[in-house]
Amino acid sequence: MKKHPQAAFRFGSAVAAMLALTLLLSLTACFNTPSVDTPEDSDTQEAVTLPPVTIPDLTDDRTPTDTAEYAERLDKLAEDNSPAPASDFTYEVTEDGVTVTGYNGGELILVIPDTIEDKPVTAIAENAFKGKGNLKAILIPDSVKSIGKSAFEGCQSLTSMKTPVYICEEAPYFGALFGATSHETNGGFVPATLSTLVLTAGETVPDYAFYACRGLEAVALPETLTEIGDFAFYGCQNLTYIPTVHTALTTVGERALAGCAKLLSLTLPATVTYMGAGMLEGCGKLESLTIPFVGGCTPDYPLTEEEKEAIENGDATHPAESTAYLGYLFGASHYTFTAGYLPATLITVTVAEGCTAIPANAFFECASIREIHLPEGVITIGRRAFYGCERLTAMTLPDSVTEIGDDAFHGCIRMRSFTGGKSLTKLGMQTFMNCLSLATVTLPDTVHHLPNSCFAGCLSLTTLTAEGVKTQGDRVFHKCGKLRGWDD
Repeated sequence: MKKHPQAAFRFGSAVAAMLALTLLLSLTACFNTPSVDTPEDSDTQEAVTLPPVTIPDLTDDRTPTDTAEYAERLDKLAEDNSPAPASDFTYEVTEDGVTVTGYNGGELILVIPDTIEDKPVTAIAENAFKGKGNLKAILIPDSVKSIGKSAFEGCQSLTSMKTPVYICEEAPYFGALFGATSHETNGGFVPATLSTLVLTAGETVPDYAFYACRGLEAVALPETLTEIGDFAFYGCQNLTYIPTVHTALTTVGERALAGCAKLLSLTLPATVTYMGAGMLEGCGKLESLTIPFVGGCTPDYPLTEEEKEAIENGDATHPAESTAYLGYLFGASHYTFTAGYLPATLITVTVAEGCTAIPANAFFECASIREIHLPEGVITIGRRAFYGCERLTAMTLPDSVTEIGDDAFHGCIRMRSFTGGKSLTKLGMQTFMNCLSLATVTLPDTVHHLPNSCFAGCLSLTTLTAEGVKTQGDRVFHKCGKLRGWDD
């Protein structure tokens, strides 16, 4: 199931004008403090006192929600449990194994044995557990390779399930196991009580597999998983917890987790090369996110011949460039719209090892994020990469970073300290412009030049350690009234 990000949507002069206006207003607010002169021959005119520039409150006491309860539920299902006796089942025996056709026991927590009559249990037939409304939990062994349609129809008290098989071959959606006739009817057939699900096998979660399974709260994915399809968990509005996804995963489809309104965290491995548009759209309570890169796909992601031709002809931009901003994962169609899509709850973003560049506009106006962690191996930070990250409080770059683009940290008004790694050689113009709270900056000796307006508007800057600096541009320290020992 191959995914292809859409080619770049090129915005015209209107977007450019809007961005320019935003920057102009920002500069005007901080630097255009008018002077008011009182004529010497006037006895009646009162002097006007302008209000001082104030630094926004630094308080941010948000703490991540404790998810231990959900982890314990999943761990409990993973524990060894005693299987029910073969006499509790009706079954058919063939040379290849055993097919369970019915259940006549009374267990509320049912563990299906992995062998019956010394043969592996390989299948569960259609309607096998139909109408077993008292079942609270069912644990299916990894020996099972297929489950028939409506096998659990009417099991409306089911709260927990552990299974290697979660779809029927002829009906690739979870609800078919409970009697649904399409993915759209999942929500009406999958028990609303089913909150905990452990998937133990399978390489693919198909498109729409768990669409609108509203009862799910905690889902563990298998170590063998390589692909999560489009809309796979779309509308799982109570899904709160997914443990760290293992390193086989390469693809997460479009809007795969969209509408998971209670999801608290997501950790994807460095093996992922594609993340679909709006993958996390509507995840309004997300607090922490770990991703392998920022955007929709990696530069080496395979494209169709049509996409390649469009790029070669100049009719499109490689999707690794056109989607390279965090808001893309949350449904924003352009980086300038990120602020309207990013959840206000998002505290921490971690970029996994393997990433070598933070692209231009990657975290543009991600105003809710307090911590952004970059891996060793990142070499470049693009222009406006962290522009307007208003809650970012500190940044220490990996030693691998050599270059920072223009306006990279412009408007990070709560950032108090910055430390550049030992390989850093180049800063962009206006790198720290209007970082109102920035007090301490440490640059390595390899930085020899401070470009135009590099620290302009850093009202709190008191300490700059940059012993390698030999030259500087214009207005580097404009409005840095607390800094001593440096000339503007």
